[in-house]
Amino acid sequence: MKRKKAEWSLYMAECADGSYYTGIAKDVEKRIENHNTGKGAKYTATRGPVKLIFQEPQGDYSTALRREYQVKTLSKERKIRFIAGEKLAKPAKKAKMTFQRKKKAKKRRGKNKSRRVS
Repeated sequence: MKRKKAEWSLYMAECADGSYYTGIAKDVEKRIENHNTGKGAKYTATRGPVKLIFQEPQGDYSTALRREYQVKTLSKERKIRFIAGEKLAKPAKKAKMTFQRKKKAKKRRGKNKSRRVS
């Protein structure tokens, strides 16, 4: 008999200072507990305790990671609206994160490399 794999979830927690922390986990309750005991992320260790304010099931790790990146790029105002129920388009299956995109080569202007020597 096949064991059903635990599904990944996106979660958002509000820190004691009012800031938001966004992450992904298979067991969100356990992860929040880890944050509150100082064993979670460095960010929440100095801003605890945290409380869970949003959770969204994602299915697999890759989907959860793309969604986490998408939510982390939002402004705080937009995150508040997202938590309140405003829809946010799902990222594309093959969406590239900004750090994965190739940078365009800059055109050089000015000095010419091939100089004449007299």
